[in-house]
Amino acid sequence: MPENSPFDCDWKPEYEIGLEEIDCQHRYLIKLIKELSTYADASVVDRTVRNLLREIDRYWYFHFNSTEVLMEIYAYPNIDKQKKAHFKLLQVLDKRICDFRQEGKTVRPVAEFLLDKLLEHIDGDYKLFARHILEVRNARVGIPKRNKIDGSLRETQKYHQSEISALTARYTK
Repeated sequence: MPENSPFDCDWKPEYEIGLEEIDCQHRYLIKLIKELSTYADASVVDRTVRNLLREIDRYWYFHFNSTEVLMEIYAYPNIDKQKKAHFKLLQVLDKRICDFRQEGKTVRPVAEFLLDKLLEHIDGDYKLFARHILEVRNARVGIPKRNKIDGSLRETQKYHQSEISALTARYTK
């Protein structure tokens, strides 16, 4: 493949974890990375590239936050491990983007890195996380009470689900 052509970063069905609210966010990240890849030879001075990197960085934060909300709501047993992994990945992403800005190299290595990290992220514990949530949703029982504010976990779940759906819709238009 020529160095200046975009690389293959289309959404594929095997990337789906089975939770539409999360799959939608993953599709949007793929869309952003694909757009970034079209600027493979661009450098840090390109305003469009800087804006895309800013949006990707912000969206990763949003994505991890909404995922962690779901983990809390559904009492995911590995939430602490996931939070640490999210924190570590955000540090790596921030450093990689910062290094790109300082070194001013072309965007291709950053775009490839972002895609690799996203696919690792999807293939990792996210499929276990999705299976846990789907089992809880299908069972409709046995969700431990974790909301101490109003005592209604089901209402909190509905609220967070609607918030996540609204934010996802906003970011994917």
